[in-house]
Amino acid sequence: MDGVRVKDSGVKTRLTEALSAAGLFFRAADPALLVELEGILTELVAKGAVSRELLETYGPSPEFVPPEEVKEVRSLLVVAASSPAVKVRFHFEEGPFEAVIPPTYISTPIREETVRLLRSVLEPAGYSVARASLPVKLLAVRTGLARYGRNNVAYVPNLGSFVRLDAYWTDAPLPHEEDVFQGSWRLSSCPPCRNCHHVCPTGCIPYDGTVIEATRCLTYLNEREGEWPAWLDPAAHNALIGCLRCQELCPADRFFLRIPKVVAEFDRKETQWILQYRPAEELPPALRDKLRALDLEEYTTVLGRNLRALRTAERIRQALRSGD
Repeated sequence: MDGVRVKDSGVKTRLTEALSAAGLFFRAADPALLVELEGILTELVAKGAVSRELLETYGPSPEFVPPEEVKEVRSLLVVAASSPAVKVRFHFEEGPFEAVIPPTYISTPIREETVRLLRSVLEPAGYSVARASLPVKLLAVRTGLARYGRNNVAYVPNLGSFVRLDAYWTDAPLPHEEDVFQGSWRLSSCPPCRNCHHVCPTGCIPYDGTVIEATRCLTYLNEREGEWPAWLDPAAHNALIGCLRCQELCPADRFFLRIPKVVAEFDRKETQWILQYRPAEELPPALRDKLRALDLEEYTTVLGRNLRALRTAERIRQALRSGD
């Protein structure tokens, strides 16, 4: 047997120690698993359960081609990191308004720290690593790092669904995990609990079944330009981007809910710029930098629309609470 290909358990042990010290969890998988994951996605598209647009987000080719810096992929890594919801504060003539950004959106610091830690262990051992654009939730669930909720959100032990998942290619021949859940990909609390179905503001989560109607999900809708569908309740909006309703009411998240902290503030001029729906390149450099630091630069043409909708939704909720 080629000595280079012998499973390197020593490197995996050092990876576990380095990532665990930073509060990160990971699993290593056989690259051959991608064939299975691609087949699952293709079948879901064929059934109409997942849009082809979703499949294409993983790249122009369904073959999931690795980058040149990783010459021979011997392992896939999927890493989970805590990603709490946060708030940003906008300023209007009538006063400040705070909006929530759900988990996963602010991801650059997490990725940079993860890559740094991976390289600190793998490169001295003669291996390379690069971020991979893969169906990361499927990969995490298949390796036992996460389990699916009825809402199709991934839940990681000790983190709940307030988690950021990322995948990486490496030529390190690491010992690979099998599916420790032995085919049970659903949270144990999901069969009797249907909180997410009842609280979903767009009705995209079925009472029975395992796949949500993704193109009806509020997260899908508010990440894309255009008018809101006529059927969408104006009171449905609850976050600047994405949606938090099903995660907030999920029993599996009860130990991980935190009051979101304000991590950025936009003055009245910056707020007015955002309300103009302009592409990032047309924004003042300082504002663009601030949005880039929040990983919101790609959403500049929808943030203003979403912010207006969020303020309207809040006024509706206030009126309902006051009985007006």
